[in-house]
Amino acid sequence: MGDAPRSPEPLLTLIHLSDLHICDAQSPTRLEFIDRMADPDHPMQPLLHYIGTYRAQEFLTVQVLEAMVHSVNKIEKGPLLGKPVDGVIITGDVTDNAQVNELNWYKSVLHGGPVAPNSGSDETFESFHSPDNKDEYYYHPDVPGADRPQKLYDFPAFPGVTKASVAPFVATGLKHNWLAIHGNHDSLLQGTTTPTDELNKVSTGNQKFSGLKPEANLLELIEKFGEIGPADYPSLELLYTEQVTADPNRRFMDVTEWVNQHTDCGHDHGLSKSNPNVAYYYKDFANDIRFIAMDTVNGYGGWQGCIDREQFKWLKDLLDNSSDKYVILSSHHPLEKIFNPYAPEGVPEPAVRRELSELLFNYQNIILWVAGHNHQNYINPITRPDGSHAFWHIRTASHIDWPQQSRVIEIARDGEDILIGTSIIDHAGPLEFTGSQSELSDPIALAGFSRQLSANDWQRQEGLLDISLAEGRPEDQNVWLRAKDFQRS
Repeated sequence: MGDAPRSPEPLLTLIHLSDLHICDAQSPTRLEFIDRMADPDHPMQPLLHYIGTYRAQEFLTVQVLEAMVHSVNKIEKGPLLGKPVDGVIITGDVTDNAQVNELNWYKSVLHGGPVAPNSGSDETFESFHSPDNKDEYYYHPDVPGADRPQKLYDFPAFPGVTKASVAPFVATGLKHNWLAIHGNHDSLLQGTTTPTDELNKVSTGNQKFSGLKPEANLLELIEKFGEIGPADYPSLELLYTEQVTADPNRRFMDVTEWVNQHTDCGHDHGLSKSNPNVAYYYKDFANDIRFIAMDTVNGYGGWQGCIDREQFKWLKDLLDNSSDKYVILSSHHPLEKIFNPYAPEGVPEPAVRRELSELLFNYQNIILWVAGHNHQNYINPITRPDGSHAFWHIRTASHIDWPQQSRVIEIARDGEDILIGTSIIDHAGPLEFTGSQSELSDPIALAGFSRQLSANDWQRQEGLLDISLAEGRPEDQNVWLRAKDFQRS
């Protein structure tokens, strides 16, 4: 960590958002029922620890993004160095289940204007949060005393809150230019499994996955649904379903559609319209800064990352031709999570952490890597094998889990150093929520309720998974970072 600036020359001001997880909580193909195996009193918890396919607050993600837009729009310039904001970067998982309607809600909030965060029925809320659902393992926020979260963990209930979560509202719109990076939840189901025609029919159809049949092998299921590909859902014959309202807008998207939606969004995005099949790109900012966005998603399955061979060559060539610039790398996965080498037969095995590190360590002008994925505020230096500093690595918390924060990143020259300052941003949601009619009609108030729920995640109250650890240490939040300036040293 570094000292405060002496005579800074500001170069760039970015605002970093990550892991929005805009969620269609009524989606038929989510696997919420697996998540209870990570409850503190479940016999499988010591083996599985944490799953993350269900959250009490997941029905309010659109409102959280709107509240973050309100906070970000108030930032005209960096709070530490005073340079106007150059752009917003969003490091992946803008959607939760790779659905087109989720992406449309995300874009509608960022663009501004009418947003209707509902799917399926216009009359009935068909998530497991619904007051009509009787499974006590799910949180039913409309019905006092209806479930384990309320009885065991003192979760509150406010009649009308699920209906309020799907009510249309007029989004403010993000006033800054924004760039997005592809994440595993943006093209893989539950961030893990490659979509299939069969699963797409379920997603757009009228039967929602609701449970595992007794003959399902839990260990085999968890093994298939893992960090490293190949990954797959349980056989559909092993899943119970319940009837919901069909919705064609729940269809899945692939990388090409994700790219097309971002290049056809009315502003200058770094993605290439001429090559819509790839989600990696670069963009040059003033003052000789090159921003390189990598796509670390393994499209063949598994939630951890990799770099495919075509992209690896592109990255090397680009770095070779960037020797006169300061380079900022960005991706969804942080470096330590790039360890998913799976490729089907006939496809070259992708590059993972060790090979990627060896490549990057050849360049003195990389100053920073910005990522998400871990849902945690965390900053660390990346060092070469000889112990010398390579670059800083910054990760920022998610919008769906506590603490629902973002970050301002300011970069400057300062004498012979490159100086990086970071400042944490809270969204505009209030700290208290009482369930009044005025609050139920206000998306910002609902975002505050989401944050309360996220802080009380009953699966993450102690040990290494304690949700409070997502805030990060003091040195992961509002700090100065220093490194030698390759142009001046």
